[in-house]
Amino acid sequence: MNIIIHTMKRKSKYPIQYVSNVTGLKPYILRSWESRYAAICPERTETNRRLYTVGDIRRLRLINDAILSGHSISQVAPMSDDELLRLSKYGKRSNVSPPERDIDNSAENETKIVISSALYKIRQLDQVGLEKVLDRAAVNLPRSKYLHHVVQPLFGKIGEMWAAGDMKIIHERLATLVIRSQLLDMLKSTILSDSAPRLVVAAPVGQWHETGCLVAALTAAESGWRPMYFGPNLPAEEIAAAAQSTNSKIIALSVGQRINPSITLREVRKLKKYCAKQAKIIVGGYGALNLKARLEPIGVKCITDVKVFSKELETS
Repeated sequence: MNIIIHTMKRKSKYPIQYVSNVTGLKPYILRSWESRYAAICPERTETNRRLYTVGDIRRLRLINDAILSGHSISQVAPMSDDELLRLSKYGKRSNVSPPERDIDNSAENETKIVISSALYKIRQLDQVGLEKVLDRAAVNLPRSKYLHHVVQPLFGKIGEMWAAGDMKIIHERLATLVIRSQLLDMLKSTILSDSAPRLVVAAPVGQWHETGCLVAALTAAESGWRPMYFGPNLPAEEIAAAAQSTNSKIIALSVGQRINPSITLREVRKLKKYCAKQAKIIVGGYGALNLKARLEPIGVKCITDVKVFSKELETS
């Protein structure tokens, strides 16, 4: 404890990983308390990374104490520090779930309703109706939640239904066109500092699904990176040239389709050869799992969970 106090006196602002270490709260909990409940409002650097003060850390500990005493985050988030201190002082701790298990089921149900409504509009080939459902969800939900809990699961469902014969190609194509347009608009409207670290986002040759690329690009922007987006079906030499020209530290490849794994392997290996040690290569998407055993031994990271991708960016 003395080491922590001494360190905190020497610095005035702290990154999210440091705050996670000293409070015991996982980074995704800190982000959730900020975005969903406005319980804390850390400062941001020019590259959009969170910085917490000593007062912020003290407040987080008080909130954590209140939750461990049996109160919900929605109850204590609006409270002042003095109110939290009184609650912590007089409240008795009970044997309740830790904060990461204190989940707001209503938010989870909301995303399920959005996905169900979107699937209905897709089956009806109702493009205008689908646009309204998704636009409303994009407005009502934090961007990260919309991307990770609506867009990705929705395409997972579409893929399952297509494989089972419950959807035709035209249904998948309609959903792709609508969501691609929406995500491109989001990406264009994202404002980031020129000094933010850069990464190239693309899909290799043979990969035509663009949604995964756009989700990766927006996730990177949320994590304080400046995504250089180049779209689908891009040869390895072009991706390498993009990384070199933009001085990007990371290349994020989206492999959404499980077809032609040999082509994808060939392209990623070529890219690794071209880039050498210039940029870290991350392969993500539904098709990444089948490539993991062959790519990770050559230094290419395979990620199938967007949350893991986000954490990778925040620690890079």
